[in-house]
Amino acid sequence: MEDGPSVNIKAYLYDATGSDEVIELTEFDAATLDESKLLWVTVLKRDADLIERAAAQVGIEHPPFKLILEGSPHPMLVKFDEFFHFSVNSVMLHLDESPLKFPIDFLVGRNFVVTIHDDEVDFFVDLRKRERGESVFGQLSSESFIATLLDLHLVSYFHGVDAIERRVDKLYGKTLKKDLAADEFIARMIELRRDVSKLRRWLIPQRELVYSFIRPDFQQITEEDTRELYKTVESHFENAVDAVDGAREAVLGAFDLYATTASQLTNIFIQRLTFLTVVMGTLGVVASLLGMNFKNEFYDNPWGFWITVAAMIIFTLAATVYARRRRWI
Repeated sequence: MEDGPSVNIKAYLYDATGSDEVIELTEFDAATLDESKLLWVTVLKRDADLIERAAAQVGIEHPPFKLILEGSPHPMLVKFDEFFHFSVNSVMLHLDESPLKFPIDFLVGRNFVVTIHDDEVDFFVDLRKRERGESVFGQLSSESFIATLLDLHLVSYFHGVDAIERRVDKLYGKTLKKDLAADEFIARMIELRRDVSKLRRWLIPQRELVYSFIRPDFQQITEEDTRELYKTVESHFENAVDAVDGAREAVLGAFDLYATTASQLTNIFIQRLTFLTVVMGTLGVVASLLGMNFKNEFYDNPWGFWITVAAMIIFTLAATVYARRRRWI
């Protein structure tokens, strides 16, 4: 397949007065965008040439290459003359349900949104499939549309948490079935703790970015009042943080369950060992008494040995039955 601009740059025009369509960006005039149209451009490769081509088509002369290509450890909103830029660290799930960081950059201007990321984003694809046909996106401002994309981005963290909780449930099941060696349990715990830490480490730094959308300075540059939209995004962000913290507690709960199970197994072993010690001690006392050096008519009985053995066996069986009924063993 050809690895060119037409492959790595895709454009979607949402028109409230016409038809939504996939367009060829090089053949589209961004000057025709108005309040009834919204252009969404996706750049599927972090390449300076591709980014420059896409930016030029929407009227951005100097895209922030350094911010996009090098990234920032702390996502933030950066305002330029005709557009603003920000980035988020989203979550994609690996085949083994281990979360992977997926950075997405946004260039947002009047009636257009440019998203930059390596390869397709699952929830972007799902959104386009769900809104196939005549959507209402053309009626949205760029800032309102961004609120939708940010909400989908936060949902990716909930999917990551769900995947971790499924793995924790499997770990619970194996622990309760006592079908898990200590080494395997520790290895799985390390993986789960590492994955939860990843989610939290990627999510928490985005708090400042989310809050920046509801500050007065951002609301002054928007074309409409989007404060309530971003208040909803903020609420979902806090819910995502709580979900990640809940996943961490679930992982710690798995360790507590394993420790409790191990302690219970130890107690059962001690109880059985104690019972065995008592029985063997009693039999030993009997054998010691019979081995004392004094005359007794019992020693002259030809069946004395077998009577003693039978008595010991009967005592052992009776003690075992009694201990089982009392649930000592």
